[in-house]
Amino acid sequence: MKTAVERSVHKYFLVSHPFFKTSADDLLKWMPFALLFLSDIFGTRTSSGWKKQVLIAGAAESFKYLISDNLKKLTHEHRPAPYTGNHSFPSGHTCTSFSTAEVLRSELKDSFPLLSYSGYLTATAVAAIRVMKNRHWLRDVVAGAAIGIISTKLAYALVNKLATRRSKKPDDTKTSQRHDQVKLGTG
Repeated sequence: MKTAVERSVHKYFLVSHPFFKTSADDLLKWMPFALLFLSDIFGTRTSSGWKKQVLIAGAAESFKYLISDNLKKLTHEHRPAPYTGNHSFPSGHTCTSFSTAEVLRSELKDSFPLLSYSGYLTATAVAAIRVMKNRHWLRDVVAGAAIGIISTKLAYALVNKLATRRSKKPDDTKTSQRHDQVKLGTG
C-alpha cells in the first residue's frame, strides 16, 4: 500500500508535469564512473589503482544487479504510471547511480573530499528524475539508493579481502619453504 506522501508526489507530477520526458537519467547514472576514470587518466591520487577500481565496479554492479533484479521479480510492484510494467521496486537506475557515487566517494575522499561527494548530486538527480517520470514510487528510489551503497561496500569488502589473501600467500609460501629447509637441514 502506498503512503499518502507517495500518492501526493505521484499526483503532483502527473498533474503538473504530465509530459515530462528526458533520457538524462540513463546517462547521469554513469557520471561518477566517468569522473573517476577521468581522474585516473589525469593522474589524480585515488585510494585504489584503476585495475582494482574496475574489479570493485564489476563486483558492485554484480551485487546490485543480483539484489535489485531478484527483488523486482519477487515483489512485482506496479509502476506509478499506468501500463508501464510491474518491476518498480527497487529502482535499478537509482541503485546504479548511488553505487557509482559511493565508488567515487570512496576513491577520492582523501585527495578531493568535495569532489568525492559530487556523485551523490547526480545520484539524487537520477532518483528525482525517476520519480518525476512516474517510473518509480518514492520508496523505490530510497530502497535503490540503499541497495546501491550497500552493494558497493560489499564489493570493497570482497575485493580487499581477496587482495589481503593474495598478499599473504607469498609469505606463507616462504614460511613453508623455510620449514622444509629446516627439516632437510639446509637452512
